[in-house]
Amino acid sequence: MSGIALAIPASGNGDHFLDSLVHALADLLIQNGMSLITKVIADGQSEEQLYRHWARVGRISGVVLLEVRANDRRVKLLRSLGMPFAAVVDATLDVDFPAVIVDLAASISVLRRFLAARPHRRAFYITRPVERVTTLSNTALIEAIAADDLFDVVETEHSVDAALTAGSTASAAGPVTLVFDSDVHAVAALAAFHTRGISVPEDVAIISWTNSALCQSARRSITALDRRGSEIGTLIGARIIDAIAGDQVSHDRAPEPFIIVGETA
Repeated sequence: MSGIALAIPASGNGDHFLDSLVHALADLLIQNGMSLITKVIADGQSEEQLYRHWARVGRISGVVLLEVRANDRRVKLLRSLGMPFAAVVDATLDVDFPAVIVDLAASISVLRRFLAARPHRRAFYITRPVERVTTLSNTALIEAIAADDLFDVVETEHSVDAALTAGSTASAAGPVTLVFDSDVHAVAALAAFHTRGISVPEDVAIISWTNSALCQSARRSITALDRRGSEIGTLIGARIIDAIAGDQVSHDRAPEPFIIVGETA
């Protein structure tokens, strides 16, 4: 059985968007008689060492790359190693290799349109510090959100307690919308505000940057952004299969994200 390799940043642990992508990728590969081999890596140097190791052992047929940047060292390395690859890239990049193109800014536009149709209130995006932001929620995206006059960005440690503290502080000035970069934090905030007698969404509206089963099974269903992780996983699976067969240039565009309207916003 051919093995397709995927290096996953350690900071991506618990990212349900990434989970959806990986599961859909694995499903497509299995349907085509292939397996997905994943390895959690700490940093870029570890990732490059891993590719060299996979090239030496010779049991890897191709590699899937996440969050490729301009002049990405991994692209040059994989080409030098002769390893077929396909990548998930932002729409701002012009690439000459197999890829699924994701318009990260479209997520902001979708959220902006949704909030514009609601009663006006101050909106806060609560996220981990930018240097710890990872797969498909990259620094450029956070900077774009910060530059949008609809949002105030609040950076906090990536823990439930820290996110709740940030959300409580932001809501102290009056009715607000809190957008959490974690579905876990969004659900925890809903429970905390309920305990304190704060009405959701009347006093505080809650939105999760990532949709998940957790959002939909909460005390009140969480309004969430579906960034199409499953579809992207299926598309990148098709691209790596074709790359192994010799197609070194084909691109697919990821479908547009959309809001799943719940009871919290």
